[in-house]
Amino acid sequence: MKTKLSFKIIAALISISLAALLFSQGYWLKGLYDSTSKQINDNIEEAMRMADYKEVFFRIDELTQGDVHGEINQRLSFSKEEDEETEKVGMMDTFAVHTDKNPFKNEDIANSLNEYLSLLTNLEGQIQQALHLKIDSLMPISYNKYDSLLSIELKQHDIFVPHKLEVVQLVDSLPEVVVTFLSADSLKTAENWNKAIQFNYPISTQSEQYYQLTLNTPSLLVFKQMAGILISSLLLVILILIAFIYLIHTILRQKTVEELKTDFTNNMTHELKTPISVAYAANDVLLNYDNNANEKQKKYLGIIREQLTQLSGLVEQILTLSVENRNTFRLKQESIPITDIIPPLIEQHKLKAGKPVNFTVNIPDNIAVFADRTHFYNMLGNLIDNAVKYSGDKPCDISIQAETQANGIRISVTDNGIGISEASLPHIFDKFYRVPSGNLHNVKGFGLGLYYVKDMMAKHGGSVSVKSQPGKGTTFTLHFKN
Repeated sequence: MKTKLSFKIIAALISISLAALLFSQGYWLKGLYDSTSKQINDNIEEAMRMADYKEVFFRIDELTQGDVHGEINQRLSFSKEEDEETEKVGMMDTFAVHTDKNPFKNEDIANSLNEYLSLLTNLEGQIQQALHLKIDSLMPISYNKYDSLLSIELKQHDIFVPHKLEVVQLVDSLPEVVVTFLSADSLKTAENWNKAIQFNYPISTQSEQYYQLTLNTPSLLVFKQMAGILISSLLLVILILIAFIYLIHTILRQKTVEELKTDFTNNMTHELKTPISVAYAANDVLLNYDNNANEKQKKYLGIIREQLTQLSGLVEQILTLSVENRNTFRLKQESIPITDIIPPLIEQHKLKAGKPVNFTVNIPDNIAVFADRTHFYNMLGNLIDNAVKYSGDKPCDISIQAETQANGIRISVTDNGIGISEASLPHIFDKFYRVPSGNLHNVKGFGLGLYYVKDMMAKHGGSVSVKSQPGKGTTFTLHFKN
């Protein structure tokens, strides 16, 4: 169940991470699309302005047959005092700009420069419009020339999409197309302008005509300019998707391996139980019913019985740990009088201890726990087994007590063994953990007993705690809730 839940959590986290990545990537690309689209629009407007500017000078060349001279004189200074500021813009055969200001001061340099640049920008537009009016009065506008100049300007800004140029005249405030120019590539799509975008540029301030430029599929132009970024982003997303898919595949494969390992463990432990039971029975017959066995044979038969008992307990414990990890594992809980469980446990451990073991039992007759009988028996058996194993060379004294509390039942197992160091106490319930004992190997085990106790108590809705003093003994307490 834990493995299945962990896999679902990992899969959910991966999906959320991938969704967040795709969202952030899409949000960034949307912002980039908007900024690129704005830049393209600015470039188109600038292309229309420059085409108009060059068309005017084309007519000037026509009027003067190439002999034209122009002069722009500027005398500029800066001052912070706005009251003393004067500006003048004039236009005759030559253009002059006079701006009289107080000498430049060191403060607010950036603001002054920005004002100057803004002035020049406005001045440029005013000069172009004034020039337009003057030349228009001398020579009509060449719309064909403007169209060709506009095509050149658009190409210089890397704008290669079908477009058409129209000269629109306002008649009684209603637009009326005077002339239309189509680009060569727009002839194929002349009837499909549903996705087009329009740009208007006034011919002059005193004219009711304006240029109307229509570009087909402008979004395609934006995507073309974003092609490199789009391809790299797509590759990045694909790589991340591949990595996530590989990760999920790896997790699924590990989950499958874990299930195979669990099934193998279950099958092997079940298969081992049969020969162990047969060997145990044969050993018991030889030990108890063979009157011809001498003391030496009985000694070895006793050793075999002891090892078979230990092996049987180990197999049973591994099987229990394996079974409890299955999704189909269910506790068969019932009301169990504690006094029914303790006597068989005491008898069993006295027989296999190999040394004197004294039990002190203080359990009222009316105390019962709601638990799975098999697992409750095994939990108490593990605690008693640890008490015997870690009692050292001295006789083992074990005290088993139970009492009813307000929130449940508490069962404690106390021994007079070697105790557990403070550094080891936080780890004794970890799987496969054994208290370090240097090079001593007189205590056998695999570090599964206490892990099993803690895990089973959690499944029963309870808990286990421990108190220990090195050299004095240890107390394990099982807390069963009502």
